[in-house]
Amino acid sequence: MSPPGATSDPPDSFGAPTLDLAAAEKLPHEALHLESLERMAGLRPYYDWVLELAETLNGGPLGKRVLDAGCGIGNFVELLRHRAEHVMAVDLSPKNVAVLRSRFEDAANVEVLQTDLDVQREELRARSVDAICCLDVLEHIQDDAALVRSFAGILPEGGTLFVKVPAHQWLYGSVDEASDHHRRYGRKQLMRLVEGAGFRVERARYMNMAGVGPYFLKSRVLKKGSTFSNSFSQRQLRWIKRSIGVFRGADRVAGLLGPGGGPPVGQSVVLIARREG
Repeated sequence: MSPPGATSDPPDSFGAPTLDLAAAEKLPHEALHLESLERMAGLRPYYDWVLELAETLNGGPLGKRVLDAGCGIGNFVELLRHRAEHVMAVDLSPKNVAVLRSRFEDAANVEVLQTDLDVQREELRARSVDAICCLDVLEHIQDDAALVRSFAGILPEGGTLFVKVPAHQWLYGSVDEASDHHRRYGRKQLMRLVEGAGFRVERARYMNMAGVGPYFLKSRVLKKGSTFSNSFSQRQLRWIKRSIGVFRGADRVAGLLGPGGGPPVGQSVVLIARREG
């Protein structure tokens, strides 16, 4: 469903044939990533945790009109649509967009768009969003600074940016390579990146200290040649789902020691920032 004042472009695309060609070039392992996202869809408590952290860092809901940039198959959109008036679910992958169309067909406040975030800033700016979420996307982008600058161009002054990325370059290994990651991020590194694009960082912290050990083992020691979620059996994923509460508790305790109110290390970095004038 398109919002008032939307352009005459098709409601779920900004030129699908051209975008499909861009996807073929930029997403060489599209089917593999779709499989990973489908496995992650069963970890609803994990996404609940991410949303709670985002709203805690932000001091409330992220915004009324929220763009989920590179949203995959909508695992986070599923939560956002109950917290915002309008959610733009944006992804380049035609496979992901097909899932999004089906998943949110009856969700009146979700707008699905196949979009190349690298080049379609003006089209997205016209949608008048007041917040952008970018979860586990920047690490896939060669010029991550350019993408964050694009976010600054989309948002109005004072608009909110929530970012989540993989943490610690010393964790980088075979799992990152299989996931098409260019890098992982330190907390201060991410802050500098976002500030350099025209944002004022308000809070930044590590998340999921419990995930560091298993990731190091699989990526640096065992050198698994698969994405992290695909390296677990269904039984292990069910155990992880039941254990999210324990992982959250560990972060709360370790938050007494780490920067930004989070643990000293984590599998991810999360950040809230405002677009400066």
